[in-house]
Amino acid sequence: MVEKVLSFLGRGEVWVAGSALVVFLVLTWVLRGAPPGQAVESEDDLEAPRAGYRDRIVAAVVVGLLLILGGAYVAIDRGIPWSLPLFALGFGLLLLLIRLNRRYRHASPSLRRTIEFAGSFLNTSLLAGLLIVINVLAFRYGGRPLDLTREGTYSLSSSTLNQLTSLDRPLTFTMIFGRGQVALQQRDRVVQLLEAYHTINPRLIQVTSLDPYTDLTRVEDLVKRVPDLSLLHGGGVLLEYGAGQDAEFRVVRNQEMFEPIRPDQIRSNLDRFESVFTGEDAITSALIRLREGKKAKVAFTTGHKEPDTSDLDPRGKGIGNWKSRLSAIGCEVVDLKLLEAEIPEDLTLLMVVNPSDPFKPSEVAKLRAYADRGGPILLIVGNASPSGLEDFLKSFNLEIGRGIVIDPRSKYEGKLELVLAPARSGAAHPIVAAMDPNRLVLLPQAAPIHVYGMSGHGGTATQPLDRSLVPTVILRTSPYSWAETDPSNPRPTLDRSADEPGPVTVGVAVARRAGEARPGVVPEEQPRLVLFSCATMADNILQQIAPTNLDLLMNCVSWLRGRPDTLGIPAKSHVALTLAVDEQLRSRLIMVPSVTAMMLIIALGLIVYVARRE
Repeated sequence: MVEKVLSFLGRGEVWVAGSALVVFLVLTWVLRGAPPGQAVESEDDLEAPRAGYRDRIVAAVVVGLLLILGGAYVAIDRGIPWSLPLFALGFGLLLLLIRLNRRYRHASPSLRRTIEFAGSFLNTSLLAGLLIVINVLAFRYGGRPLDLTREGTYSLSSSTLNQLTSLDRPLTFTMIFGRGQVALQQRDRVVQLLEAYHTINPRLIQVTSLDPYTDLTRVEDLVKRVPDLSLLHGGGVLLEYGAGQDAEFRVVRNQEMFEPIRPDQIRSNLDRFESVFTGEDAITSALIRLREGKKAKVAFTTGHKEPDTSDLDPRGKGIGNWKSRLSAIGCEVVDLKLLEAEIPEDLTLLMVVNPSDPFKPSEVAKLRAYADRGGPILLIVGNASPSGLEDFLKSFNLEIGRGIVIDPRSKYEGKLELVLAPARSGAAHPIVAAMDPNRLVLLPQAAPIHVYGMSGHGGTATQPLDRSLVPTVILRTSPYSWAETDPSNPRPTLDRSADEPGPVTVGVAVARRAGEARPGVVPEEQPRLVLFSCATMADNILQQIAPTNLDLLMNCVSWLRGRPDTLGIPAKSHVALTLAVDEQLRSRLIMVPSVTAMMLIIALGLIVYVARRE
């Protein structure tokens, strides 16, 4: 019996009814000037109405106020349509009573007090309603909300925006999370991200949720269509691209959106929950794979002591992190040894990264043949040792010069050869246009790049070997840098007779014109090659220090593959701090302010009553 009573008293409807009764009694007391059931003092003015009439008006006004408050509660709990009758009755009753009893405002202090209170409440309600309507319209039709966080937590990358705005079929996100404390905390962050997705294209994007412990029928139906869901542990997001039998599915697991949580990150009372969130990267990459369908094949050259593509050590010198990012966006990444194999016909991109041994003439011939048939190439080579690609680069109007770029002002950890270059230091090119201008690229021991047809060292312009190719500088160091030709000097200074002054070109993109240039017509360009003169910029350890390096390389891959919709995706992480409390403390946080507010209202009523009695 006691448990039933406690369960009944714990229901929200009981608390709402009890609060309404308390508010009715307190307001009636305050407006009458005496508690309900106690006679009020007579009013001397001959035009004042009788006490019974005044009591009925006060009670009716309080009922009107409660109807408006009840309408607000119903609007929050059930929806706006259900609240409209209550709002109409409340506002109509108050307006009618104010109009009928305004003539008594000079003769009856209690009615004057009641009318003024009702009028103030109406004005406040109308103002609050207007602000709510404005906010609803702003959120629905005002575009994306402003993100004032320092790391841009709630801003979507340009790659995500490109994907969402170019959708041609419906896209449904289904969130599948458990009921655990950690799962609930992580679900909130995923909800924020998917709501941001929905605001970009609400016509085609829908966000739903699924409780795997209660919606068993729906879970079984989804598992039949998406077998990967049966292996889903810990929650995740299901992407459904299309509708009906033609829909394509992709599952993003919770482990892909959050880094593993260490035991010391979760305290016994769960008062602080810290998570590193990379959900946008995982979900947008899954969407790109869905839309591309067939995987695009890209290759890294091997056989010249290039960095290991399988090395995932974040402090190592491999490039496994970059390879993983390429796989995440739907690329089939292979290693290609040119001495033993031909370049596949279906290869969409060939990458040469930091070769220590030079390419042999037979390998260069394969590179030329691949480039002649329009195959794009990404080169990351320096001048520490001969690469065997010198003549190949000249055919693209490029040459790697002498010296090591140093910068006494923009450097990492005080080392001159660890140069930091602004991500958008070059021309307005699609590769760098989506980059944040405040982000920096770390370039250890970079070499200068000379472009035929542009002014180089000494200020003289060389003639391009192929005028159909258009090189564009996409990355430069600062004006305070230079290419030092004497690295053994402990205190290097700029020698203009031997050193190349800054800003120094360290990144170039080359495209081929599709047709002749005509006045007033911008010719289309075919991406052909990107060259960076910092051989180690793709190493895992550098990407760990400067994530901008990986973002820049991924943009180069997208541009060379002719996929502008994938430009601008960042591999950013977000640390979210959430206050978590147990059920008992949560109840106290709700009960204490509520009880305090009620006691304050009663105390104010008593003060008003005592003051008026005196």
